[in-house]
Amino acid sequence: MAAAAGTVPFRGGLSSTDSTPAAGKTAPRLIQDLLTYDPRYEERAGRNLLTSPPPHHDPDARPVAAVPIRNCRHDLKIKPEQSASAPKDGPEPNASYKVATYCQKCRWHIDIIVDYRDNNNKNMPCGKATQDYVLHHFVFVHEVIQTLHLMGHPSPERTYNFQCSAPRCPVELRIRMHPPRFSEHELELLTNKAILRKRLDTAKQLVGDRADGHMARSVDALDYLGTYLNDSLNPQKGKSRIPVLNRKFVRTFGKDCDNILKNLGFSFEIEDEDGEPVEVWHLPKPPPAHGPLDSDDERTLIEDGQHEIIALLSAFPEAERVGVRHTFKVPQSALQTIEKTLACEDYQKKTLVGTRRATNHEEDHPYYAGLGAVGDFSDALLLFAYSRQVAVDLANSTYYFECLQDLAIGRKSDLLETQVQLLASNGQTNRKEVASAYRSLGMDPKHAHVLGDDHIIGQFKARLQDISPAAAEETRNNLRVIGNARNSEKIKLEASNAIETYEQALSWLDLVPEQADEFVETMYGIKVNDNPANREIATKAVNIIATHRKSRRLQRFLLTGTVDGGGEIDLGQAYALLQIQDRASAIDLSNLEQQVRLMIEENPGSEEKYEQAYTLIKAEQESRYSQSGFAISNKYPLESWPVGCLNIGNTCYLNSVLQFLFTIKPLRDMVLNCDDYMQDTSPEALKAKRVGRSAVTAEKVERAQQFLHELRGLFQRMITASTHSVRPEAKLAALALSKTTLAVADTTARNATEGPRLGDIEGIPVAGPMPPPEAASVTKENEFSAASLDTLVDTVMGDDAEAKDETSSTVAEIDVDEVRPMETESLSNGIDTSVPEPPSRPPPIPPRPLDIKKIEGLAEQQDAAEILNNVFDLFSCAITADKKMEDGEQWDLVKRLFFSNVTTVRLTNDTTARNSALQDTHHVFVGHRDRPLYAALDDEFSLSELESDASQNGAKTSKFEYIATASPIQIINVRRLIFEKGQATKLDSHIGLEDVLYLDRYLERTTTRSQEELQQLREKQWHLQRRLKSLESRKKVVHETEVEMDLPDAVSETATWFEDISKAEDENLIDVDEDPIPKFPNLPQQMHEKAQALKNEAKDIDEQMRKMDGQSNTVFEDCKDHPYVLHAVFMHRGSATGGHYWIYIRDFQNDVWREYNDEAVNKVDDLDKIFKQKDRATSTGLVFVKQDLVNKLTEAVCRKPEMPEPSQPQSMNGNEIEMTDVDKLPVLEGLDKEA
Repeated sequence: MAAAAGTVPFRGGLSSTDSTPAAGKTAPRLIQDLLTYDPRYEERAGRNLLTSPPPHHDPDARPVAAVPIRNCRHDLKIKPEQSASAPKDGPEPNASYKVATYCQKCRWHIDIIVDYRDNNNKNMPCGKATQDYVLHHFVFVHEVIQTLHLMGHPSPERTYNFQCSAPRCPVELRIRMHPPRFSEHELELLTNKAILRKRLDTAKQLVGDRADGHMARSVDALDYLGTYLNDSLNPQKGKSRIPVLNRKFVRTFGKDCDNILKNLGFSFEIEDEDGEPVEVWHLPKPPPAHGPLDSDDERTLIEDGQHEIIALLSAFPEAERVGVRHTFKVPQSALQTIEKTLACEDYQKKTLVGTRRATNHEEDHPYYAGLGAVGDFSDALLLFAYSRQVAVDLANSTYYFECLQDLAIGRKSDLLETQVQLLASNGQTNRKEVASAYRSLGMDPKHAHVLGDDHIIGQFKARLQDISPAAAEETRNNLRVIGNARNSEKIKLEASNAIETYEQALSWLDLVPEQADEFVETMYGIKVNDNPANREIATKAVNIIATHRKSRRLQRFLLTGTVDGGGEIDLGQAYALLQIQDRASAIDLSNLEQQVRLMIEENPGSEEKYEQAYTLIKAEQESRYSQSGFAISNKYPLESWPVGCLNIGNTCYLNSVLQFLFTIKPLRDMVLNCDDYMQDTSPEALKAKRVGRSAVTAEKVERAQQFLHELRGLFQRMITASTHSVRPEAKLAALALSKTTLAVADTTARNATEGPRLGDIEGIPVAGPMPPPEAASVTKENEFSAASLDTLVDTVMGDDAEAKDETSSTVAEIDVDEVRPMETESLSNGIDTSVPEPPSRPPPIPPRPLDIKKIEGLAEQQDAAEILNNVFDLFSCAITADKKMEDGEQWDLVKRLFFSNVTTVRLTNDTTARNSALQDTHHVFVGHRDRPLYAALDDEFSLSELESDASQNGAKTSKFEYIATASPIQIINVRRLIFEKGQATKLDSHIGLEDVLYLDRYLERTTTRSQEELQQLREKQWHLQRRLKSLESRKKVVHETEVEMDLPDAVSETATWFEDISKAEDENLIDVDEDPIPKFPNLPQQMHEKAQALKNEAKDIDEQMRKMDGQSNTVFEDCKDHPYVLHAVFMHRGSATGGHYWIYIRDFQNDVWREYNDEAVNKVDDLDKIFKQKDRATSTGLVFVKQDLVNKLTEAVCRKPEMPEPSQPQSMNGNEIEMTDVDKLPVLEGLDKEA
């Protein structure tokens, strides 16, 4: 016999590696959860109610029962012979106690073992004598699952280990649970009347006339067995032997109960009696009684059996127990003993509440459970529970504060409300306030757990650049709220605006260590100019940097406040001089440099001023936009590793699409040389152009060509970047994500709105570009003529009903800003040429970035297939056709690579109709169960019945599909969204992938099989699939009901309800003349049997369906003429309402799989991440490439990094900054050139 898990309670501590401490529970809460925890239904509950914290309550969601309806509400009775209870005065120090119990209803055995012994410096147990820790607050440490073997009988048990969280409390708690000693099957053998009737017939055959004339009663076997066990524990001479053919024994136990007796320790022997062999059973021989804290042994098993028999006999009606010989006392409730052992028998209760609830059927408000408390706690104990929860689980302090807030209001407690106000004044917040803080910084609170501190700080800094100083403090306070909620010192430090270290000083000035002193001076000016209140902290930052670098230049700058060179201008003057009003957006520095050259040509005498202004703006722009905010791994060589794509918003799926497109070599080559493929936009050239069977307008072509040019720029950077990641432009994202009927404002044709004067430069007023008086009328006339400019507008979203029909319900509009004419005249009449004069033509205004939120909105409104289809349409619209198909559709490179000719065959009576169409994607539905990819594809291509049309006079129509011509690249879209109960739900079932997909079964004909041969195989498979669908229909009946539980559970629950009704009637103390409720005494038992039969049927159906899937797949086992190799897998983790996308792509040339996760590109060492389901991630798209063309069509690595010169700064997003004519630009110098 294996010993129990340790006779002395564990000494694990909160540092146990088996579990990470989280929320805890006060002793009364733990007891209440223990009384409702049912291990039998833990999987259905989705969590362990005893060890795990309750889910956070959502006041706006539909109420959910805290305890599953099927769970037993335990009625625990004490087992005195196995217990070592605490004395009346309560637990004593340095002692251990055990309360051994069993449930009168479900017969599970539960032991509560408490160790009060000192543990190093932990020597002050919680309790009334301890003012600060009046109750134990237990935190789950770890679980032990093991199987003991008592008398050869396996006895599985679970042990849950807890520790009190008080700093000096030594108490450790073990809760050990194991199932009943008698299984349901064994009880069926002992008590089922039909079995007892058969047993009587067998007894008559065995003993003849000596057999009893009456069959045994259902209580007899339990009665006799209880007596036998009692005799074994208290042995007496002459009572240790039972002849098998004893007439009462043989009719009650017969031969089919032998295993029950053996499991209890009975021994079977054949003895000689008067020369005749006699079969006898000998009673168990348990060891002598031992201490309660010792290991379980055979005696424990027999004692447990006795207690269960008492519970079972007491459940029979009194009338059926007449004549029972086994006497038993009424068992004592264990609840008070447990409370005393855990030192919580008389805790302080809420005013006007005399005693705690007498039943464990009642549920407290979820906020009580959140605090690890119970509903009758006094206000002081609620505050104690709150303080302990925050102490052990600071990460969820916002939720605990919300619990306390709500309960304070509900209780109308002055004490609680005062404490809540004090906590709030000290910075404590609730979940709503934290969510609001995230939203204020442009982040979805649902994604908070995946957002890093650096990302949040980056968002905060980006907001500061776009808001007034007055709003900055509120934004900083929101960051402080987030920092407190996350317990992030880094975020809290940023929110406090405190600077103590060199790194913090650089960060506050938006600098990196490599940037020279002149950049420090420039950023100082920017910060102070933006908000004069920043002067003190900016000065401190410069001082810290000057001290760290030992820079005399910066020290001189701090003393004098100026830099050498004389006549310097500040940043605001620089923007004004170059007529740039929008300072919040990124500027194309190469365009700006060319404009400065034009200004210098027109006003040579002001060259120094213009170059000074350019240098200031360039430094500020590089500092602001050259930091990506992400730490990209540099463990892979640049020249042989693909680059990542930074996420510019919630556009992670678009990044996956872009990475996939880049690996398709012919497509990439076309994009890089797109000028050779561009469509002529003349009316004659577009007259016959058809894409998606629709005519293509010049506006569509121009918009598509803009997309192609933007994509070419990205691909070039992905090849030449000297960094590990690049940043896709917002314009590219907007073009890729917007549908053809969406109006998208052109970022290159916008002027910033007119703002206030920026001041003057040497007495010259500067206010940015202004049209002359004679141009005003031109502005008015052209105010709404955006269509004539280079815009992204495809269709005006106005009263055009046709345009609205396609887009109004699915895609949001993006406003088109007012566009001003670009031709204006000079305003410099009468101005001295010695002073810089505005040129006759104002510079092109730097592009205002697209609103990332609008781009994210576009992404959210389209699924994966829609975005890819939109990109394919853009390609076809932008490029010329290779030829024209029969229906007028354009045939081009995209069609050759991705589009298959799919034929749909419709069968109606004896009529067969065929219709062919080009498809770039095959859609498969994942369903509610895991299955291989072939099974999902079979559903799409195989025979299926269509709904009858009235025109067909009731004739049934069925259809199937096959691929007439297969493209070399096959894309499969895995549909996972379904609508249930009015809301979208994502299915997480796994699609089993294989490295090679043989397309033969879906083709019209193959190399070795004709169309007729393939059709015969299809029909054989369809026969199997019809049987599979029949099983699916039955499975749906068994699994789906209107009461949110499957049919077996519903039947079982109904049976339990009938039992409760009958029990209530039996307990009714008032006589009535007529019984209003008809009695069906056998109905509950019959329903339980039916429920078990349904459960077995459900298991059989699942097994049959698995086998059927396999058989269906083997029909085409020898069809392997057309292999396609898996090239890419689009992945998603999240729900129907949000989540994160990434992609796995195979590099055939180097035989390696890579994970492209936004800016990070890493090698996949564990291929199970791709081919098997891990975590909650699921595949949403699959790409297969024809096996003999993989090296021709795919190339994952195409890199030629262009390393910058050492003197050239470089942006981290991979966009090199052109530095032409650097020698003509003056360098900012300090007062001391030698520094």
